[in-house]
Amino acid sequence: MISDLLSVSIQQFKADCLQLCEQHYPTVHNRGMRGDHLGKALCRRIVATLSQADIPAQLQVLEQEGKADQPIFRLETPQFTLWVVAHRLVSANLARRESLVAAVDSVKTACQAHSHPHYLILVADHWFDRSKASKELPAWWLGQLPDNINDYQADGIRLLDSAQSFPETLAQRLHIMDGTHQIHHPLKRHSDGKTVHRYLLLTAVYPLL
Repeated sequence: MISDLLSVSIQQFKADCLQLCEQHYPTVHNRGMRGDHLGKALCRRIVATLSQADIPAQLQVLEQEGKADQPIFRLETPQFTLWVVAHRLVSANLARRESLVAAVDSVKTACQAHSHPHYLILVADHWFDRSKASKELPAWWLGQLPDNINDYQADGIRLLDSAQSFPETLAQRLHIMDGTHQIHHPLKRHSDGKTVHRYLLLTAVYPLL
């Protein structure tokens, strides 16, 4: 049931993301959304979904010294805890990727102090640039190249495979597995309504024991 509620929340969040992007234009179109914008918007959507299912939830933002743009949110319910890590991939380089892995590690450590079930939700966004790391990002996030690779090529984006993947890193280094990774493209062109593939909204959901 929890995975279904989170899936519904993420699908509805895509519409919220489109509205956020329009409100914060042109900033979003230059560098992507700030992590706190992403995280708060997703948490609001999850809280609304849980409320419709008669599940009360309390939201808390965890302070991370020196990492204001990578906030961690905790949603407490009577039955389970949801952790939301919001990550601004202004660059797809190794440092930004490792920063996300470190945030997941900190969540895993915090979970050990509690007994009931925990779930990790990751959200990030990225605008493609000309770097090799940027072109590798979809394969790194998913663990493989997207099925719709031709859609990217039609928008002038030549995706590259990634030697390492995010799911592999979480499994090998943090022993976190069985997650669901997705890539979304909520932005549409005003002129013709076509999908803007240059903007990535990345989500992942993991159960944490």
